[in-house]
Amino acid sequence: MITGSHHKDPPACGPRGLARRQAILAAARRLFIEKGFEKTTLSDIIGEAGGSRATLYEQFGDKDGLFRAIMEEDNAMILSGLAPARADDRVTPEAGLTAFALHLVKALLNDETTGTVRILIAEGDRVPDIAESFFRIGPENAIRRLADYLQHLSDAGELHVENPAATAQAFLGMVTGNLLIRRLILPESAPAIPDLDRYVRQAVRLFLNGARTGGARTGGARTSGAGAAGTATDRRGPVGNG
Repeated sequence: MITGSHHKDPPACGPRGLARRQAILAAARRLFIEKGFEKTTLSDIIGEAGGSRATLYEQFGDKDGLFRAIMEEDNAMILSGLAPARADDRVTPEAGLTAFALHLVKALLNDETTGTVRILIAEGDRVPDIAESFFRIGPENAIRRLADYLQHLSDAGELHVENPAATAQAFLGMVTGNLLIRRLILPESAPAIPDLDRYVRQAVRLFLNGARTGGARTGGARTSGAGAAGTATDRRGPVGNG
């Protein structure tokens, strides 16, 4: 079980210590995917990565701590795609959300991330604490960070968002749902990059049609996007009901 006592903050270490940490994480990820979480032992991981059990305990606490560290690395990599837009107010909402969404879907569709998700699907009922931690570290954290960005855009008058968390969840669902499910079920059917780019840009435009201040218009009529879920409106009322 993952508890506060099991989780270890990464200790300060030099280049050699960092390289050892990454070797342990890489070995653990490979073995978790190949053998399953429950069947992988600490001895297996040490045998592949080298080092000692004492080093592993110092860095991660235990096997659950290792899996948590893998999820935290994946989440940090995914959320890094939102940092440029959040740090520069000159980035338009469309450019910022498109860059983040493209970064997100490419990260979610890579072999390592989908491998981690498959472990949770296969073994989540046997390791419920880890499965719950996945949602806290991954999707729930992503929703919070994106909601903060959407609130920032709303405060700046770029969008009008009544419920940032619900709107963030709707946006993430729009750009990831079908792609991730297909990747998990048909692992060899990942879309080509140009197709992925078109998919994401279309989703972002649809989303912004429902969230822009003043009611964006497409083809002479307001469209719904995020407003269809009642989470984003223009200043005159729900988008899509005009």
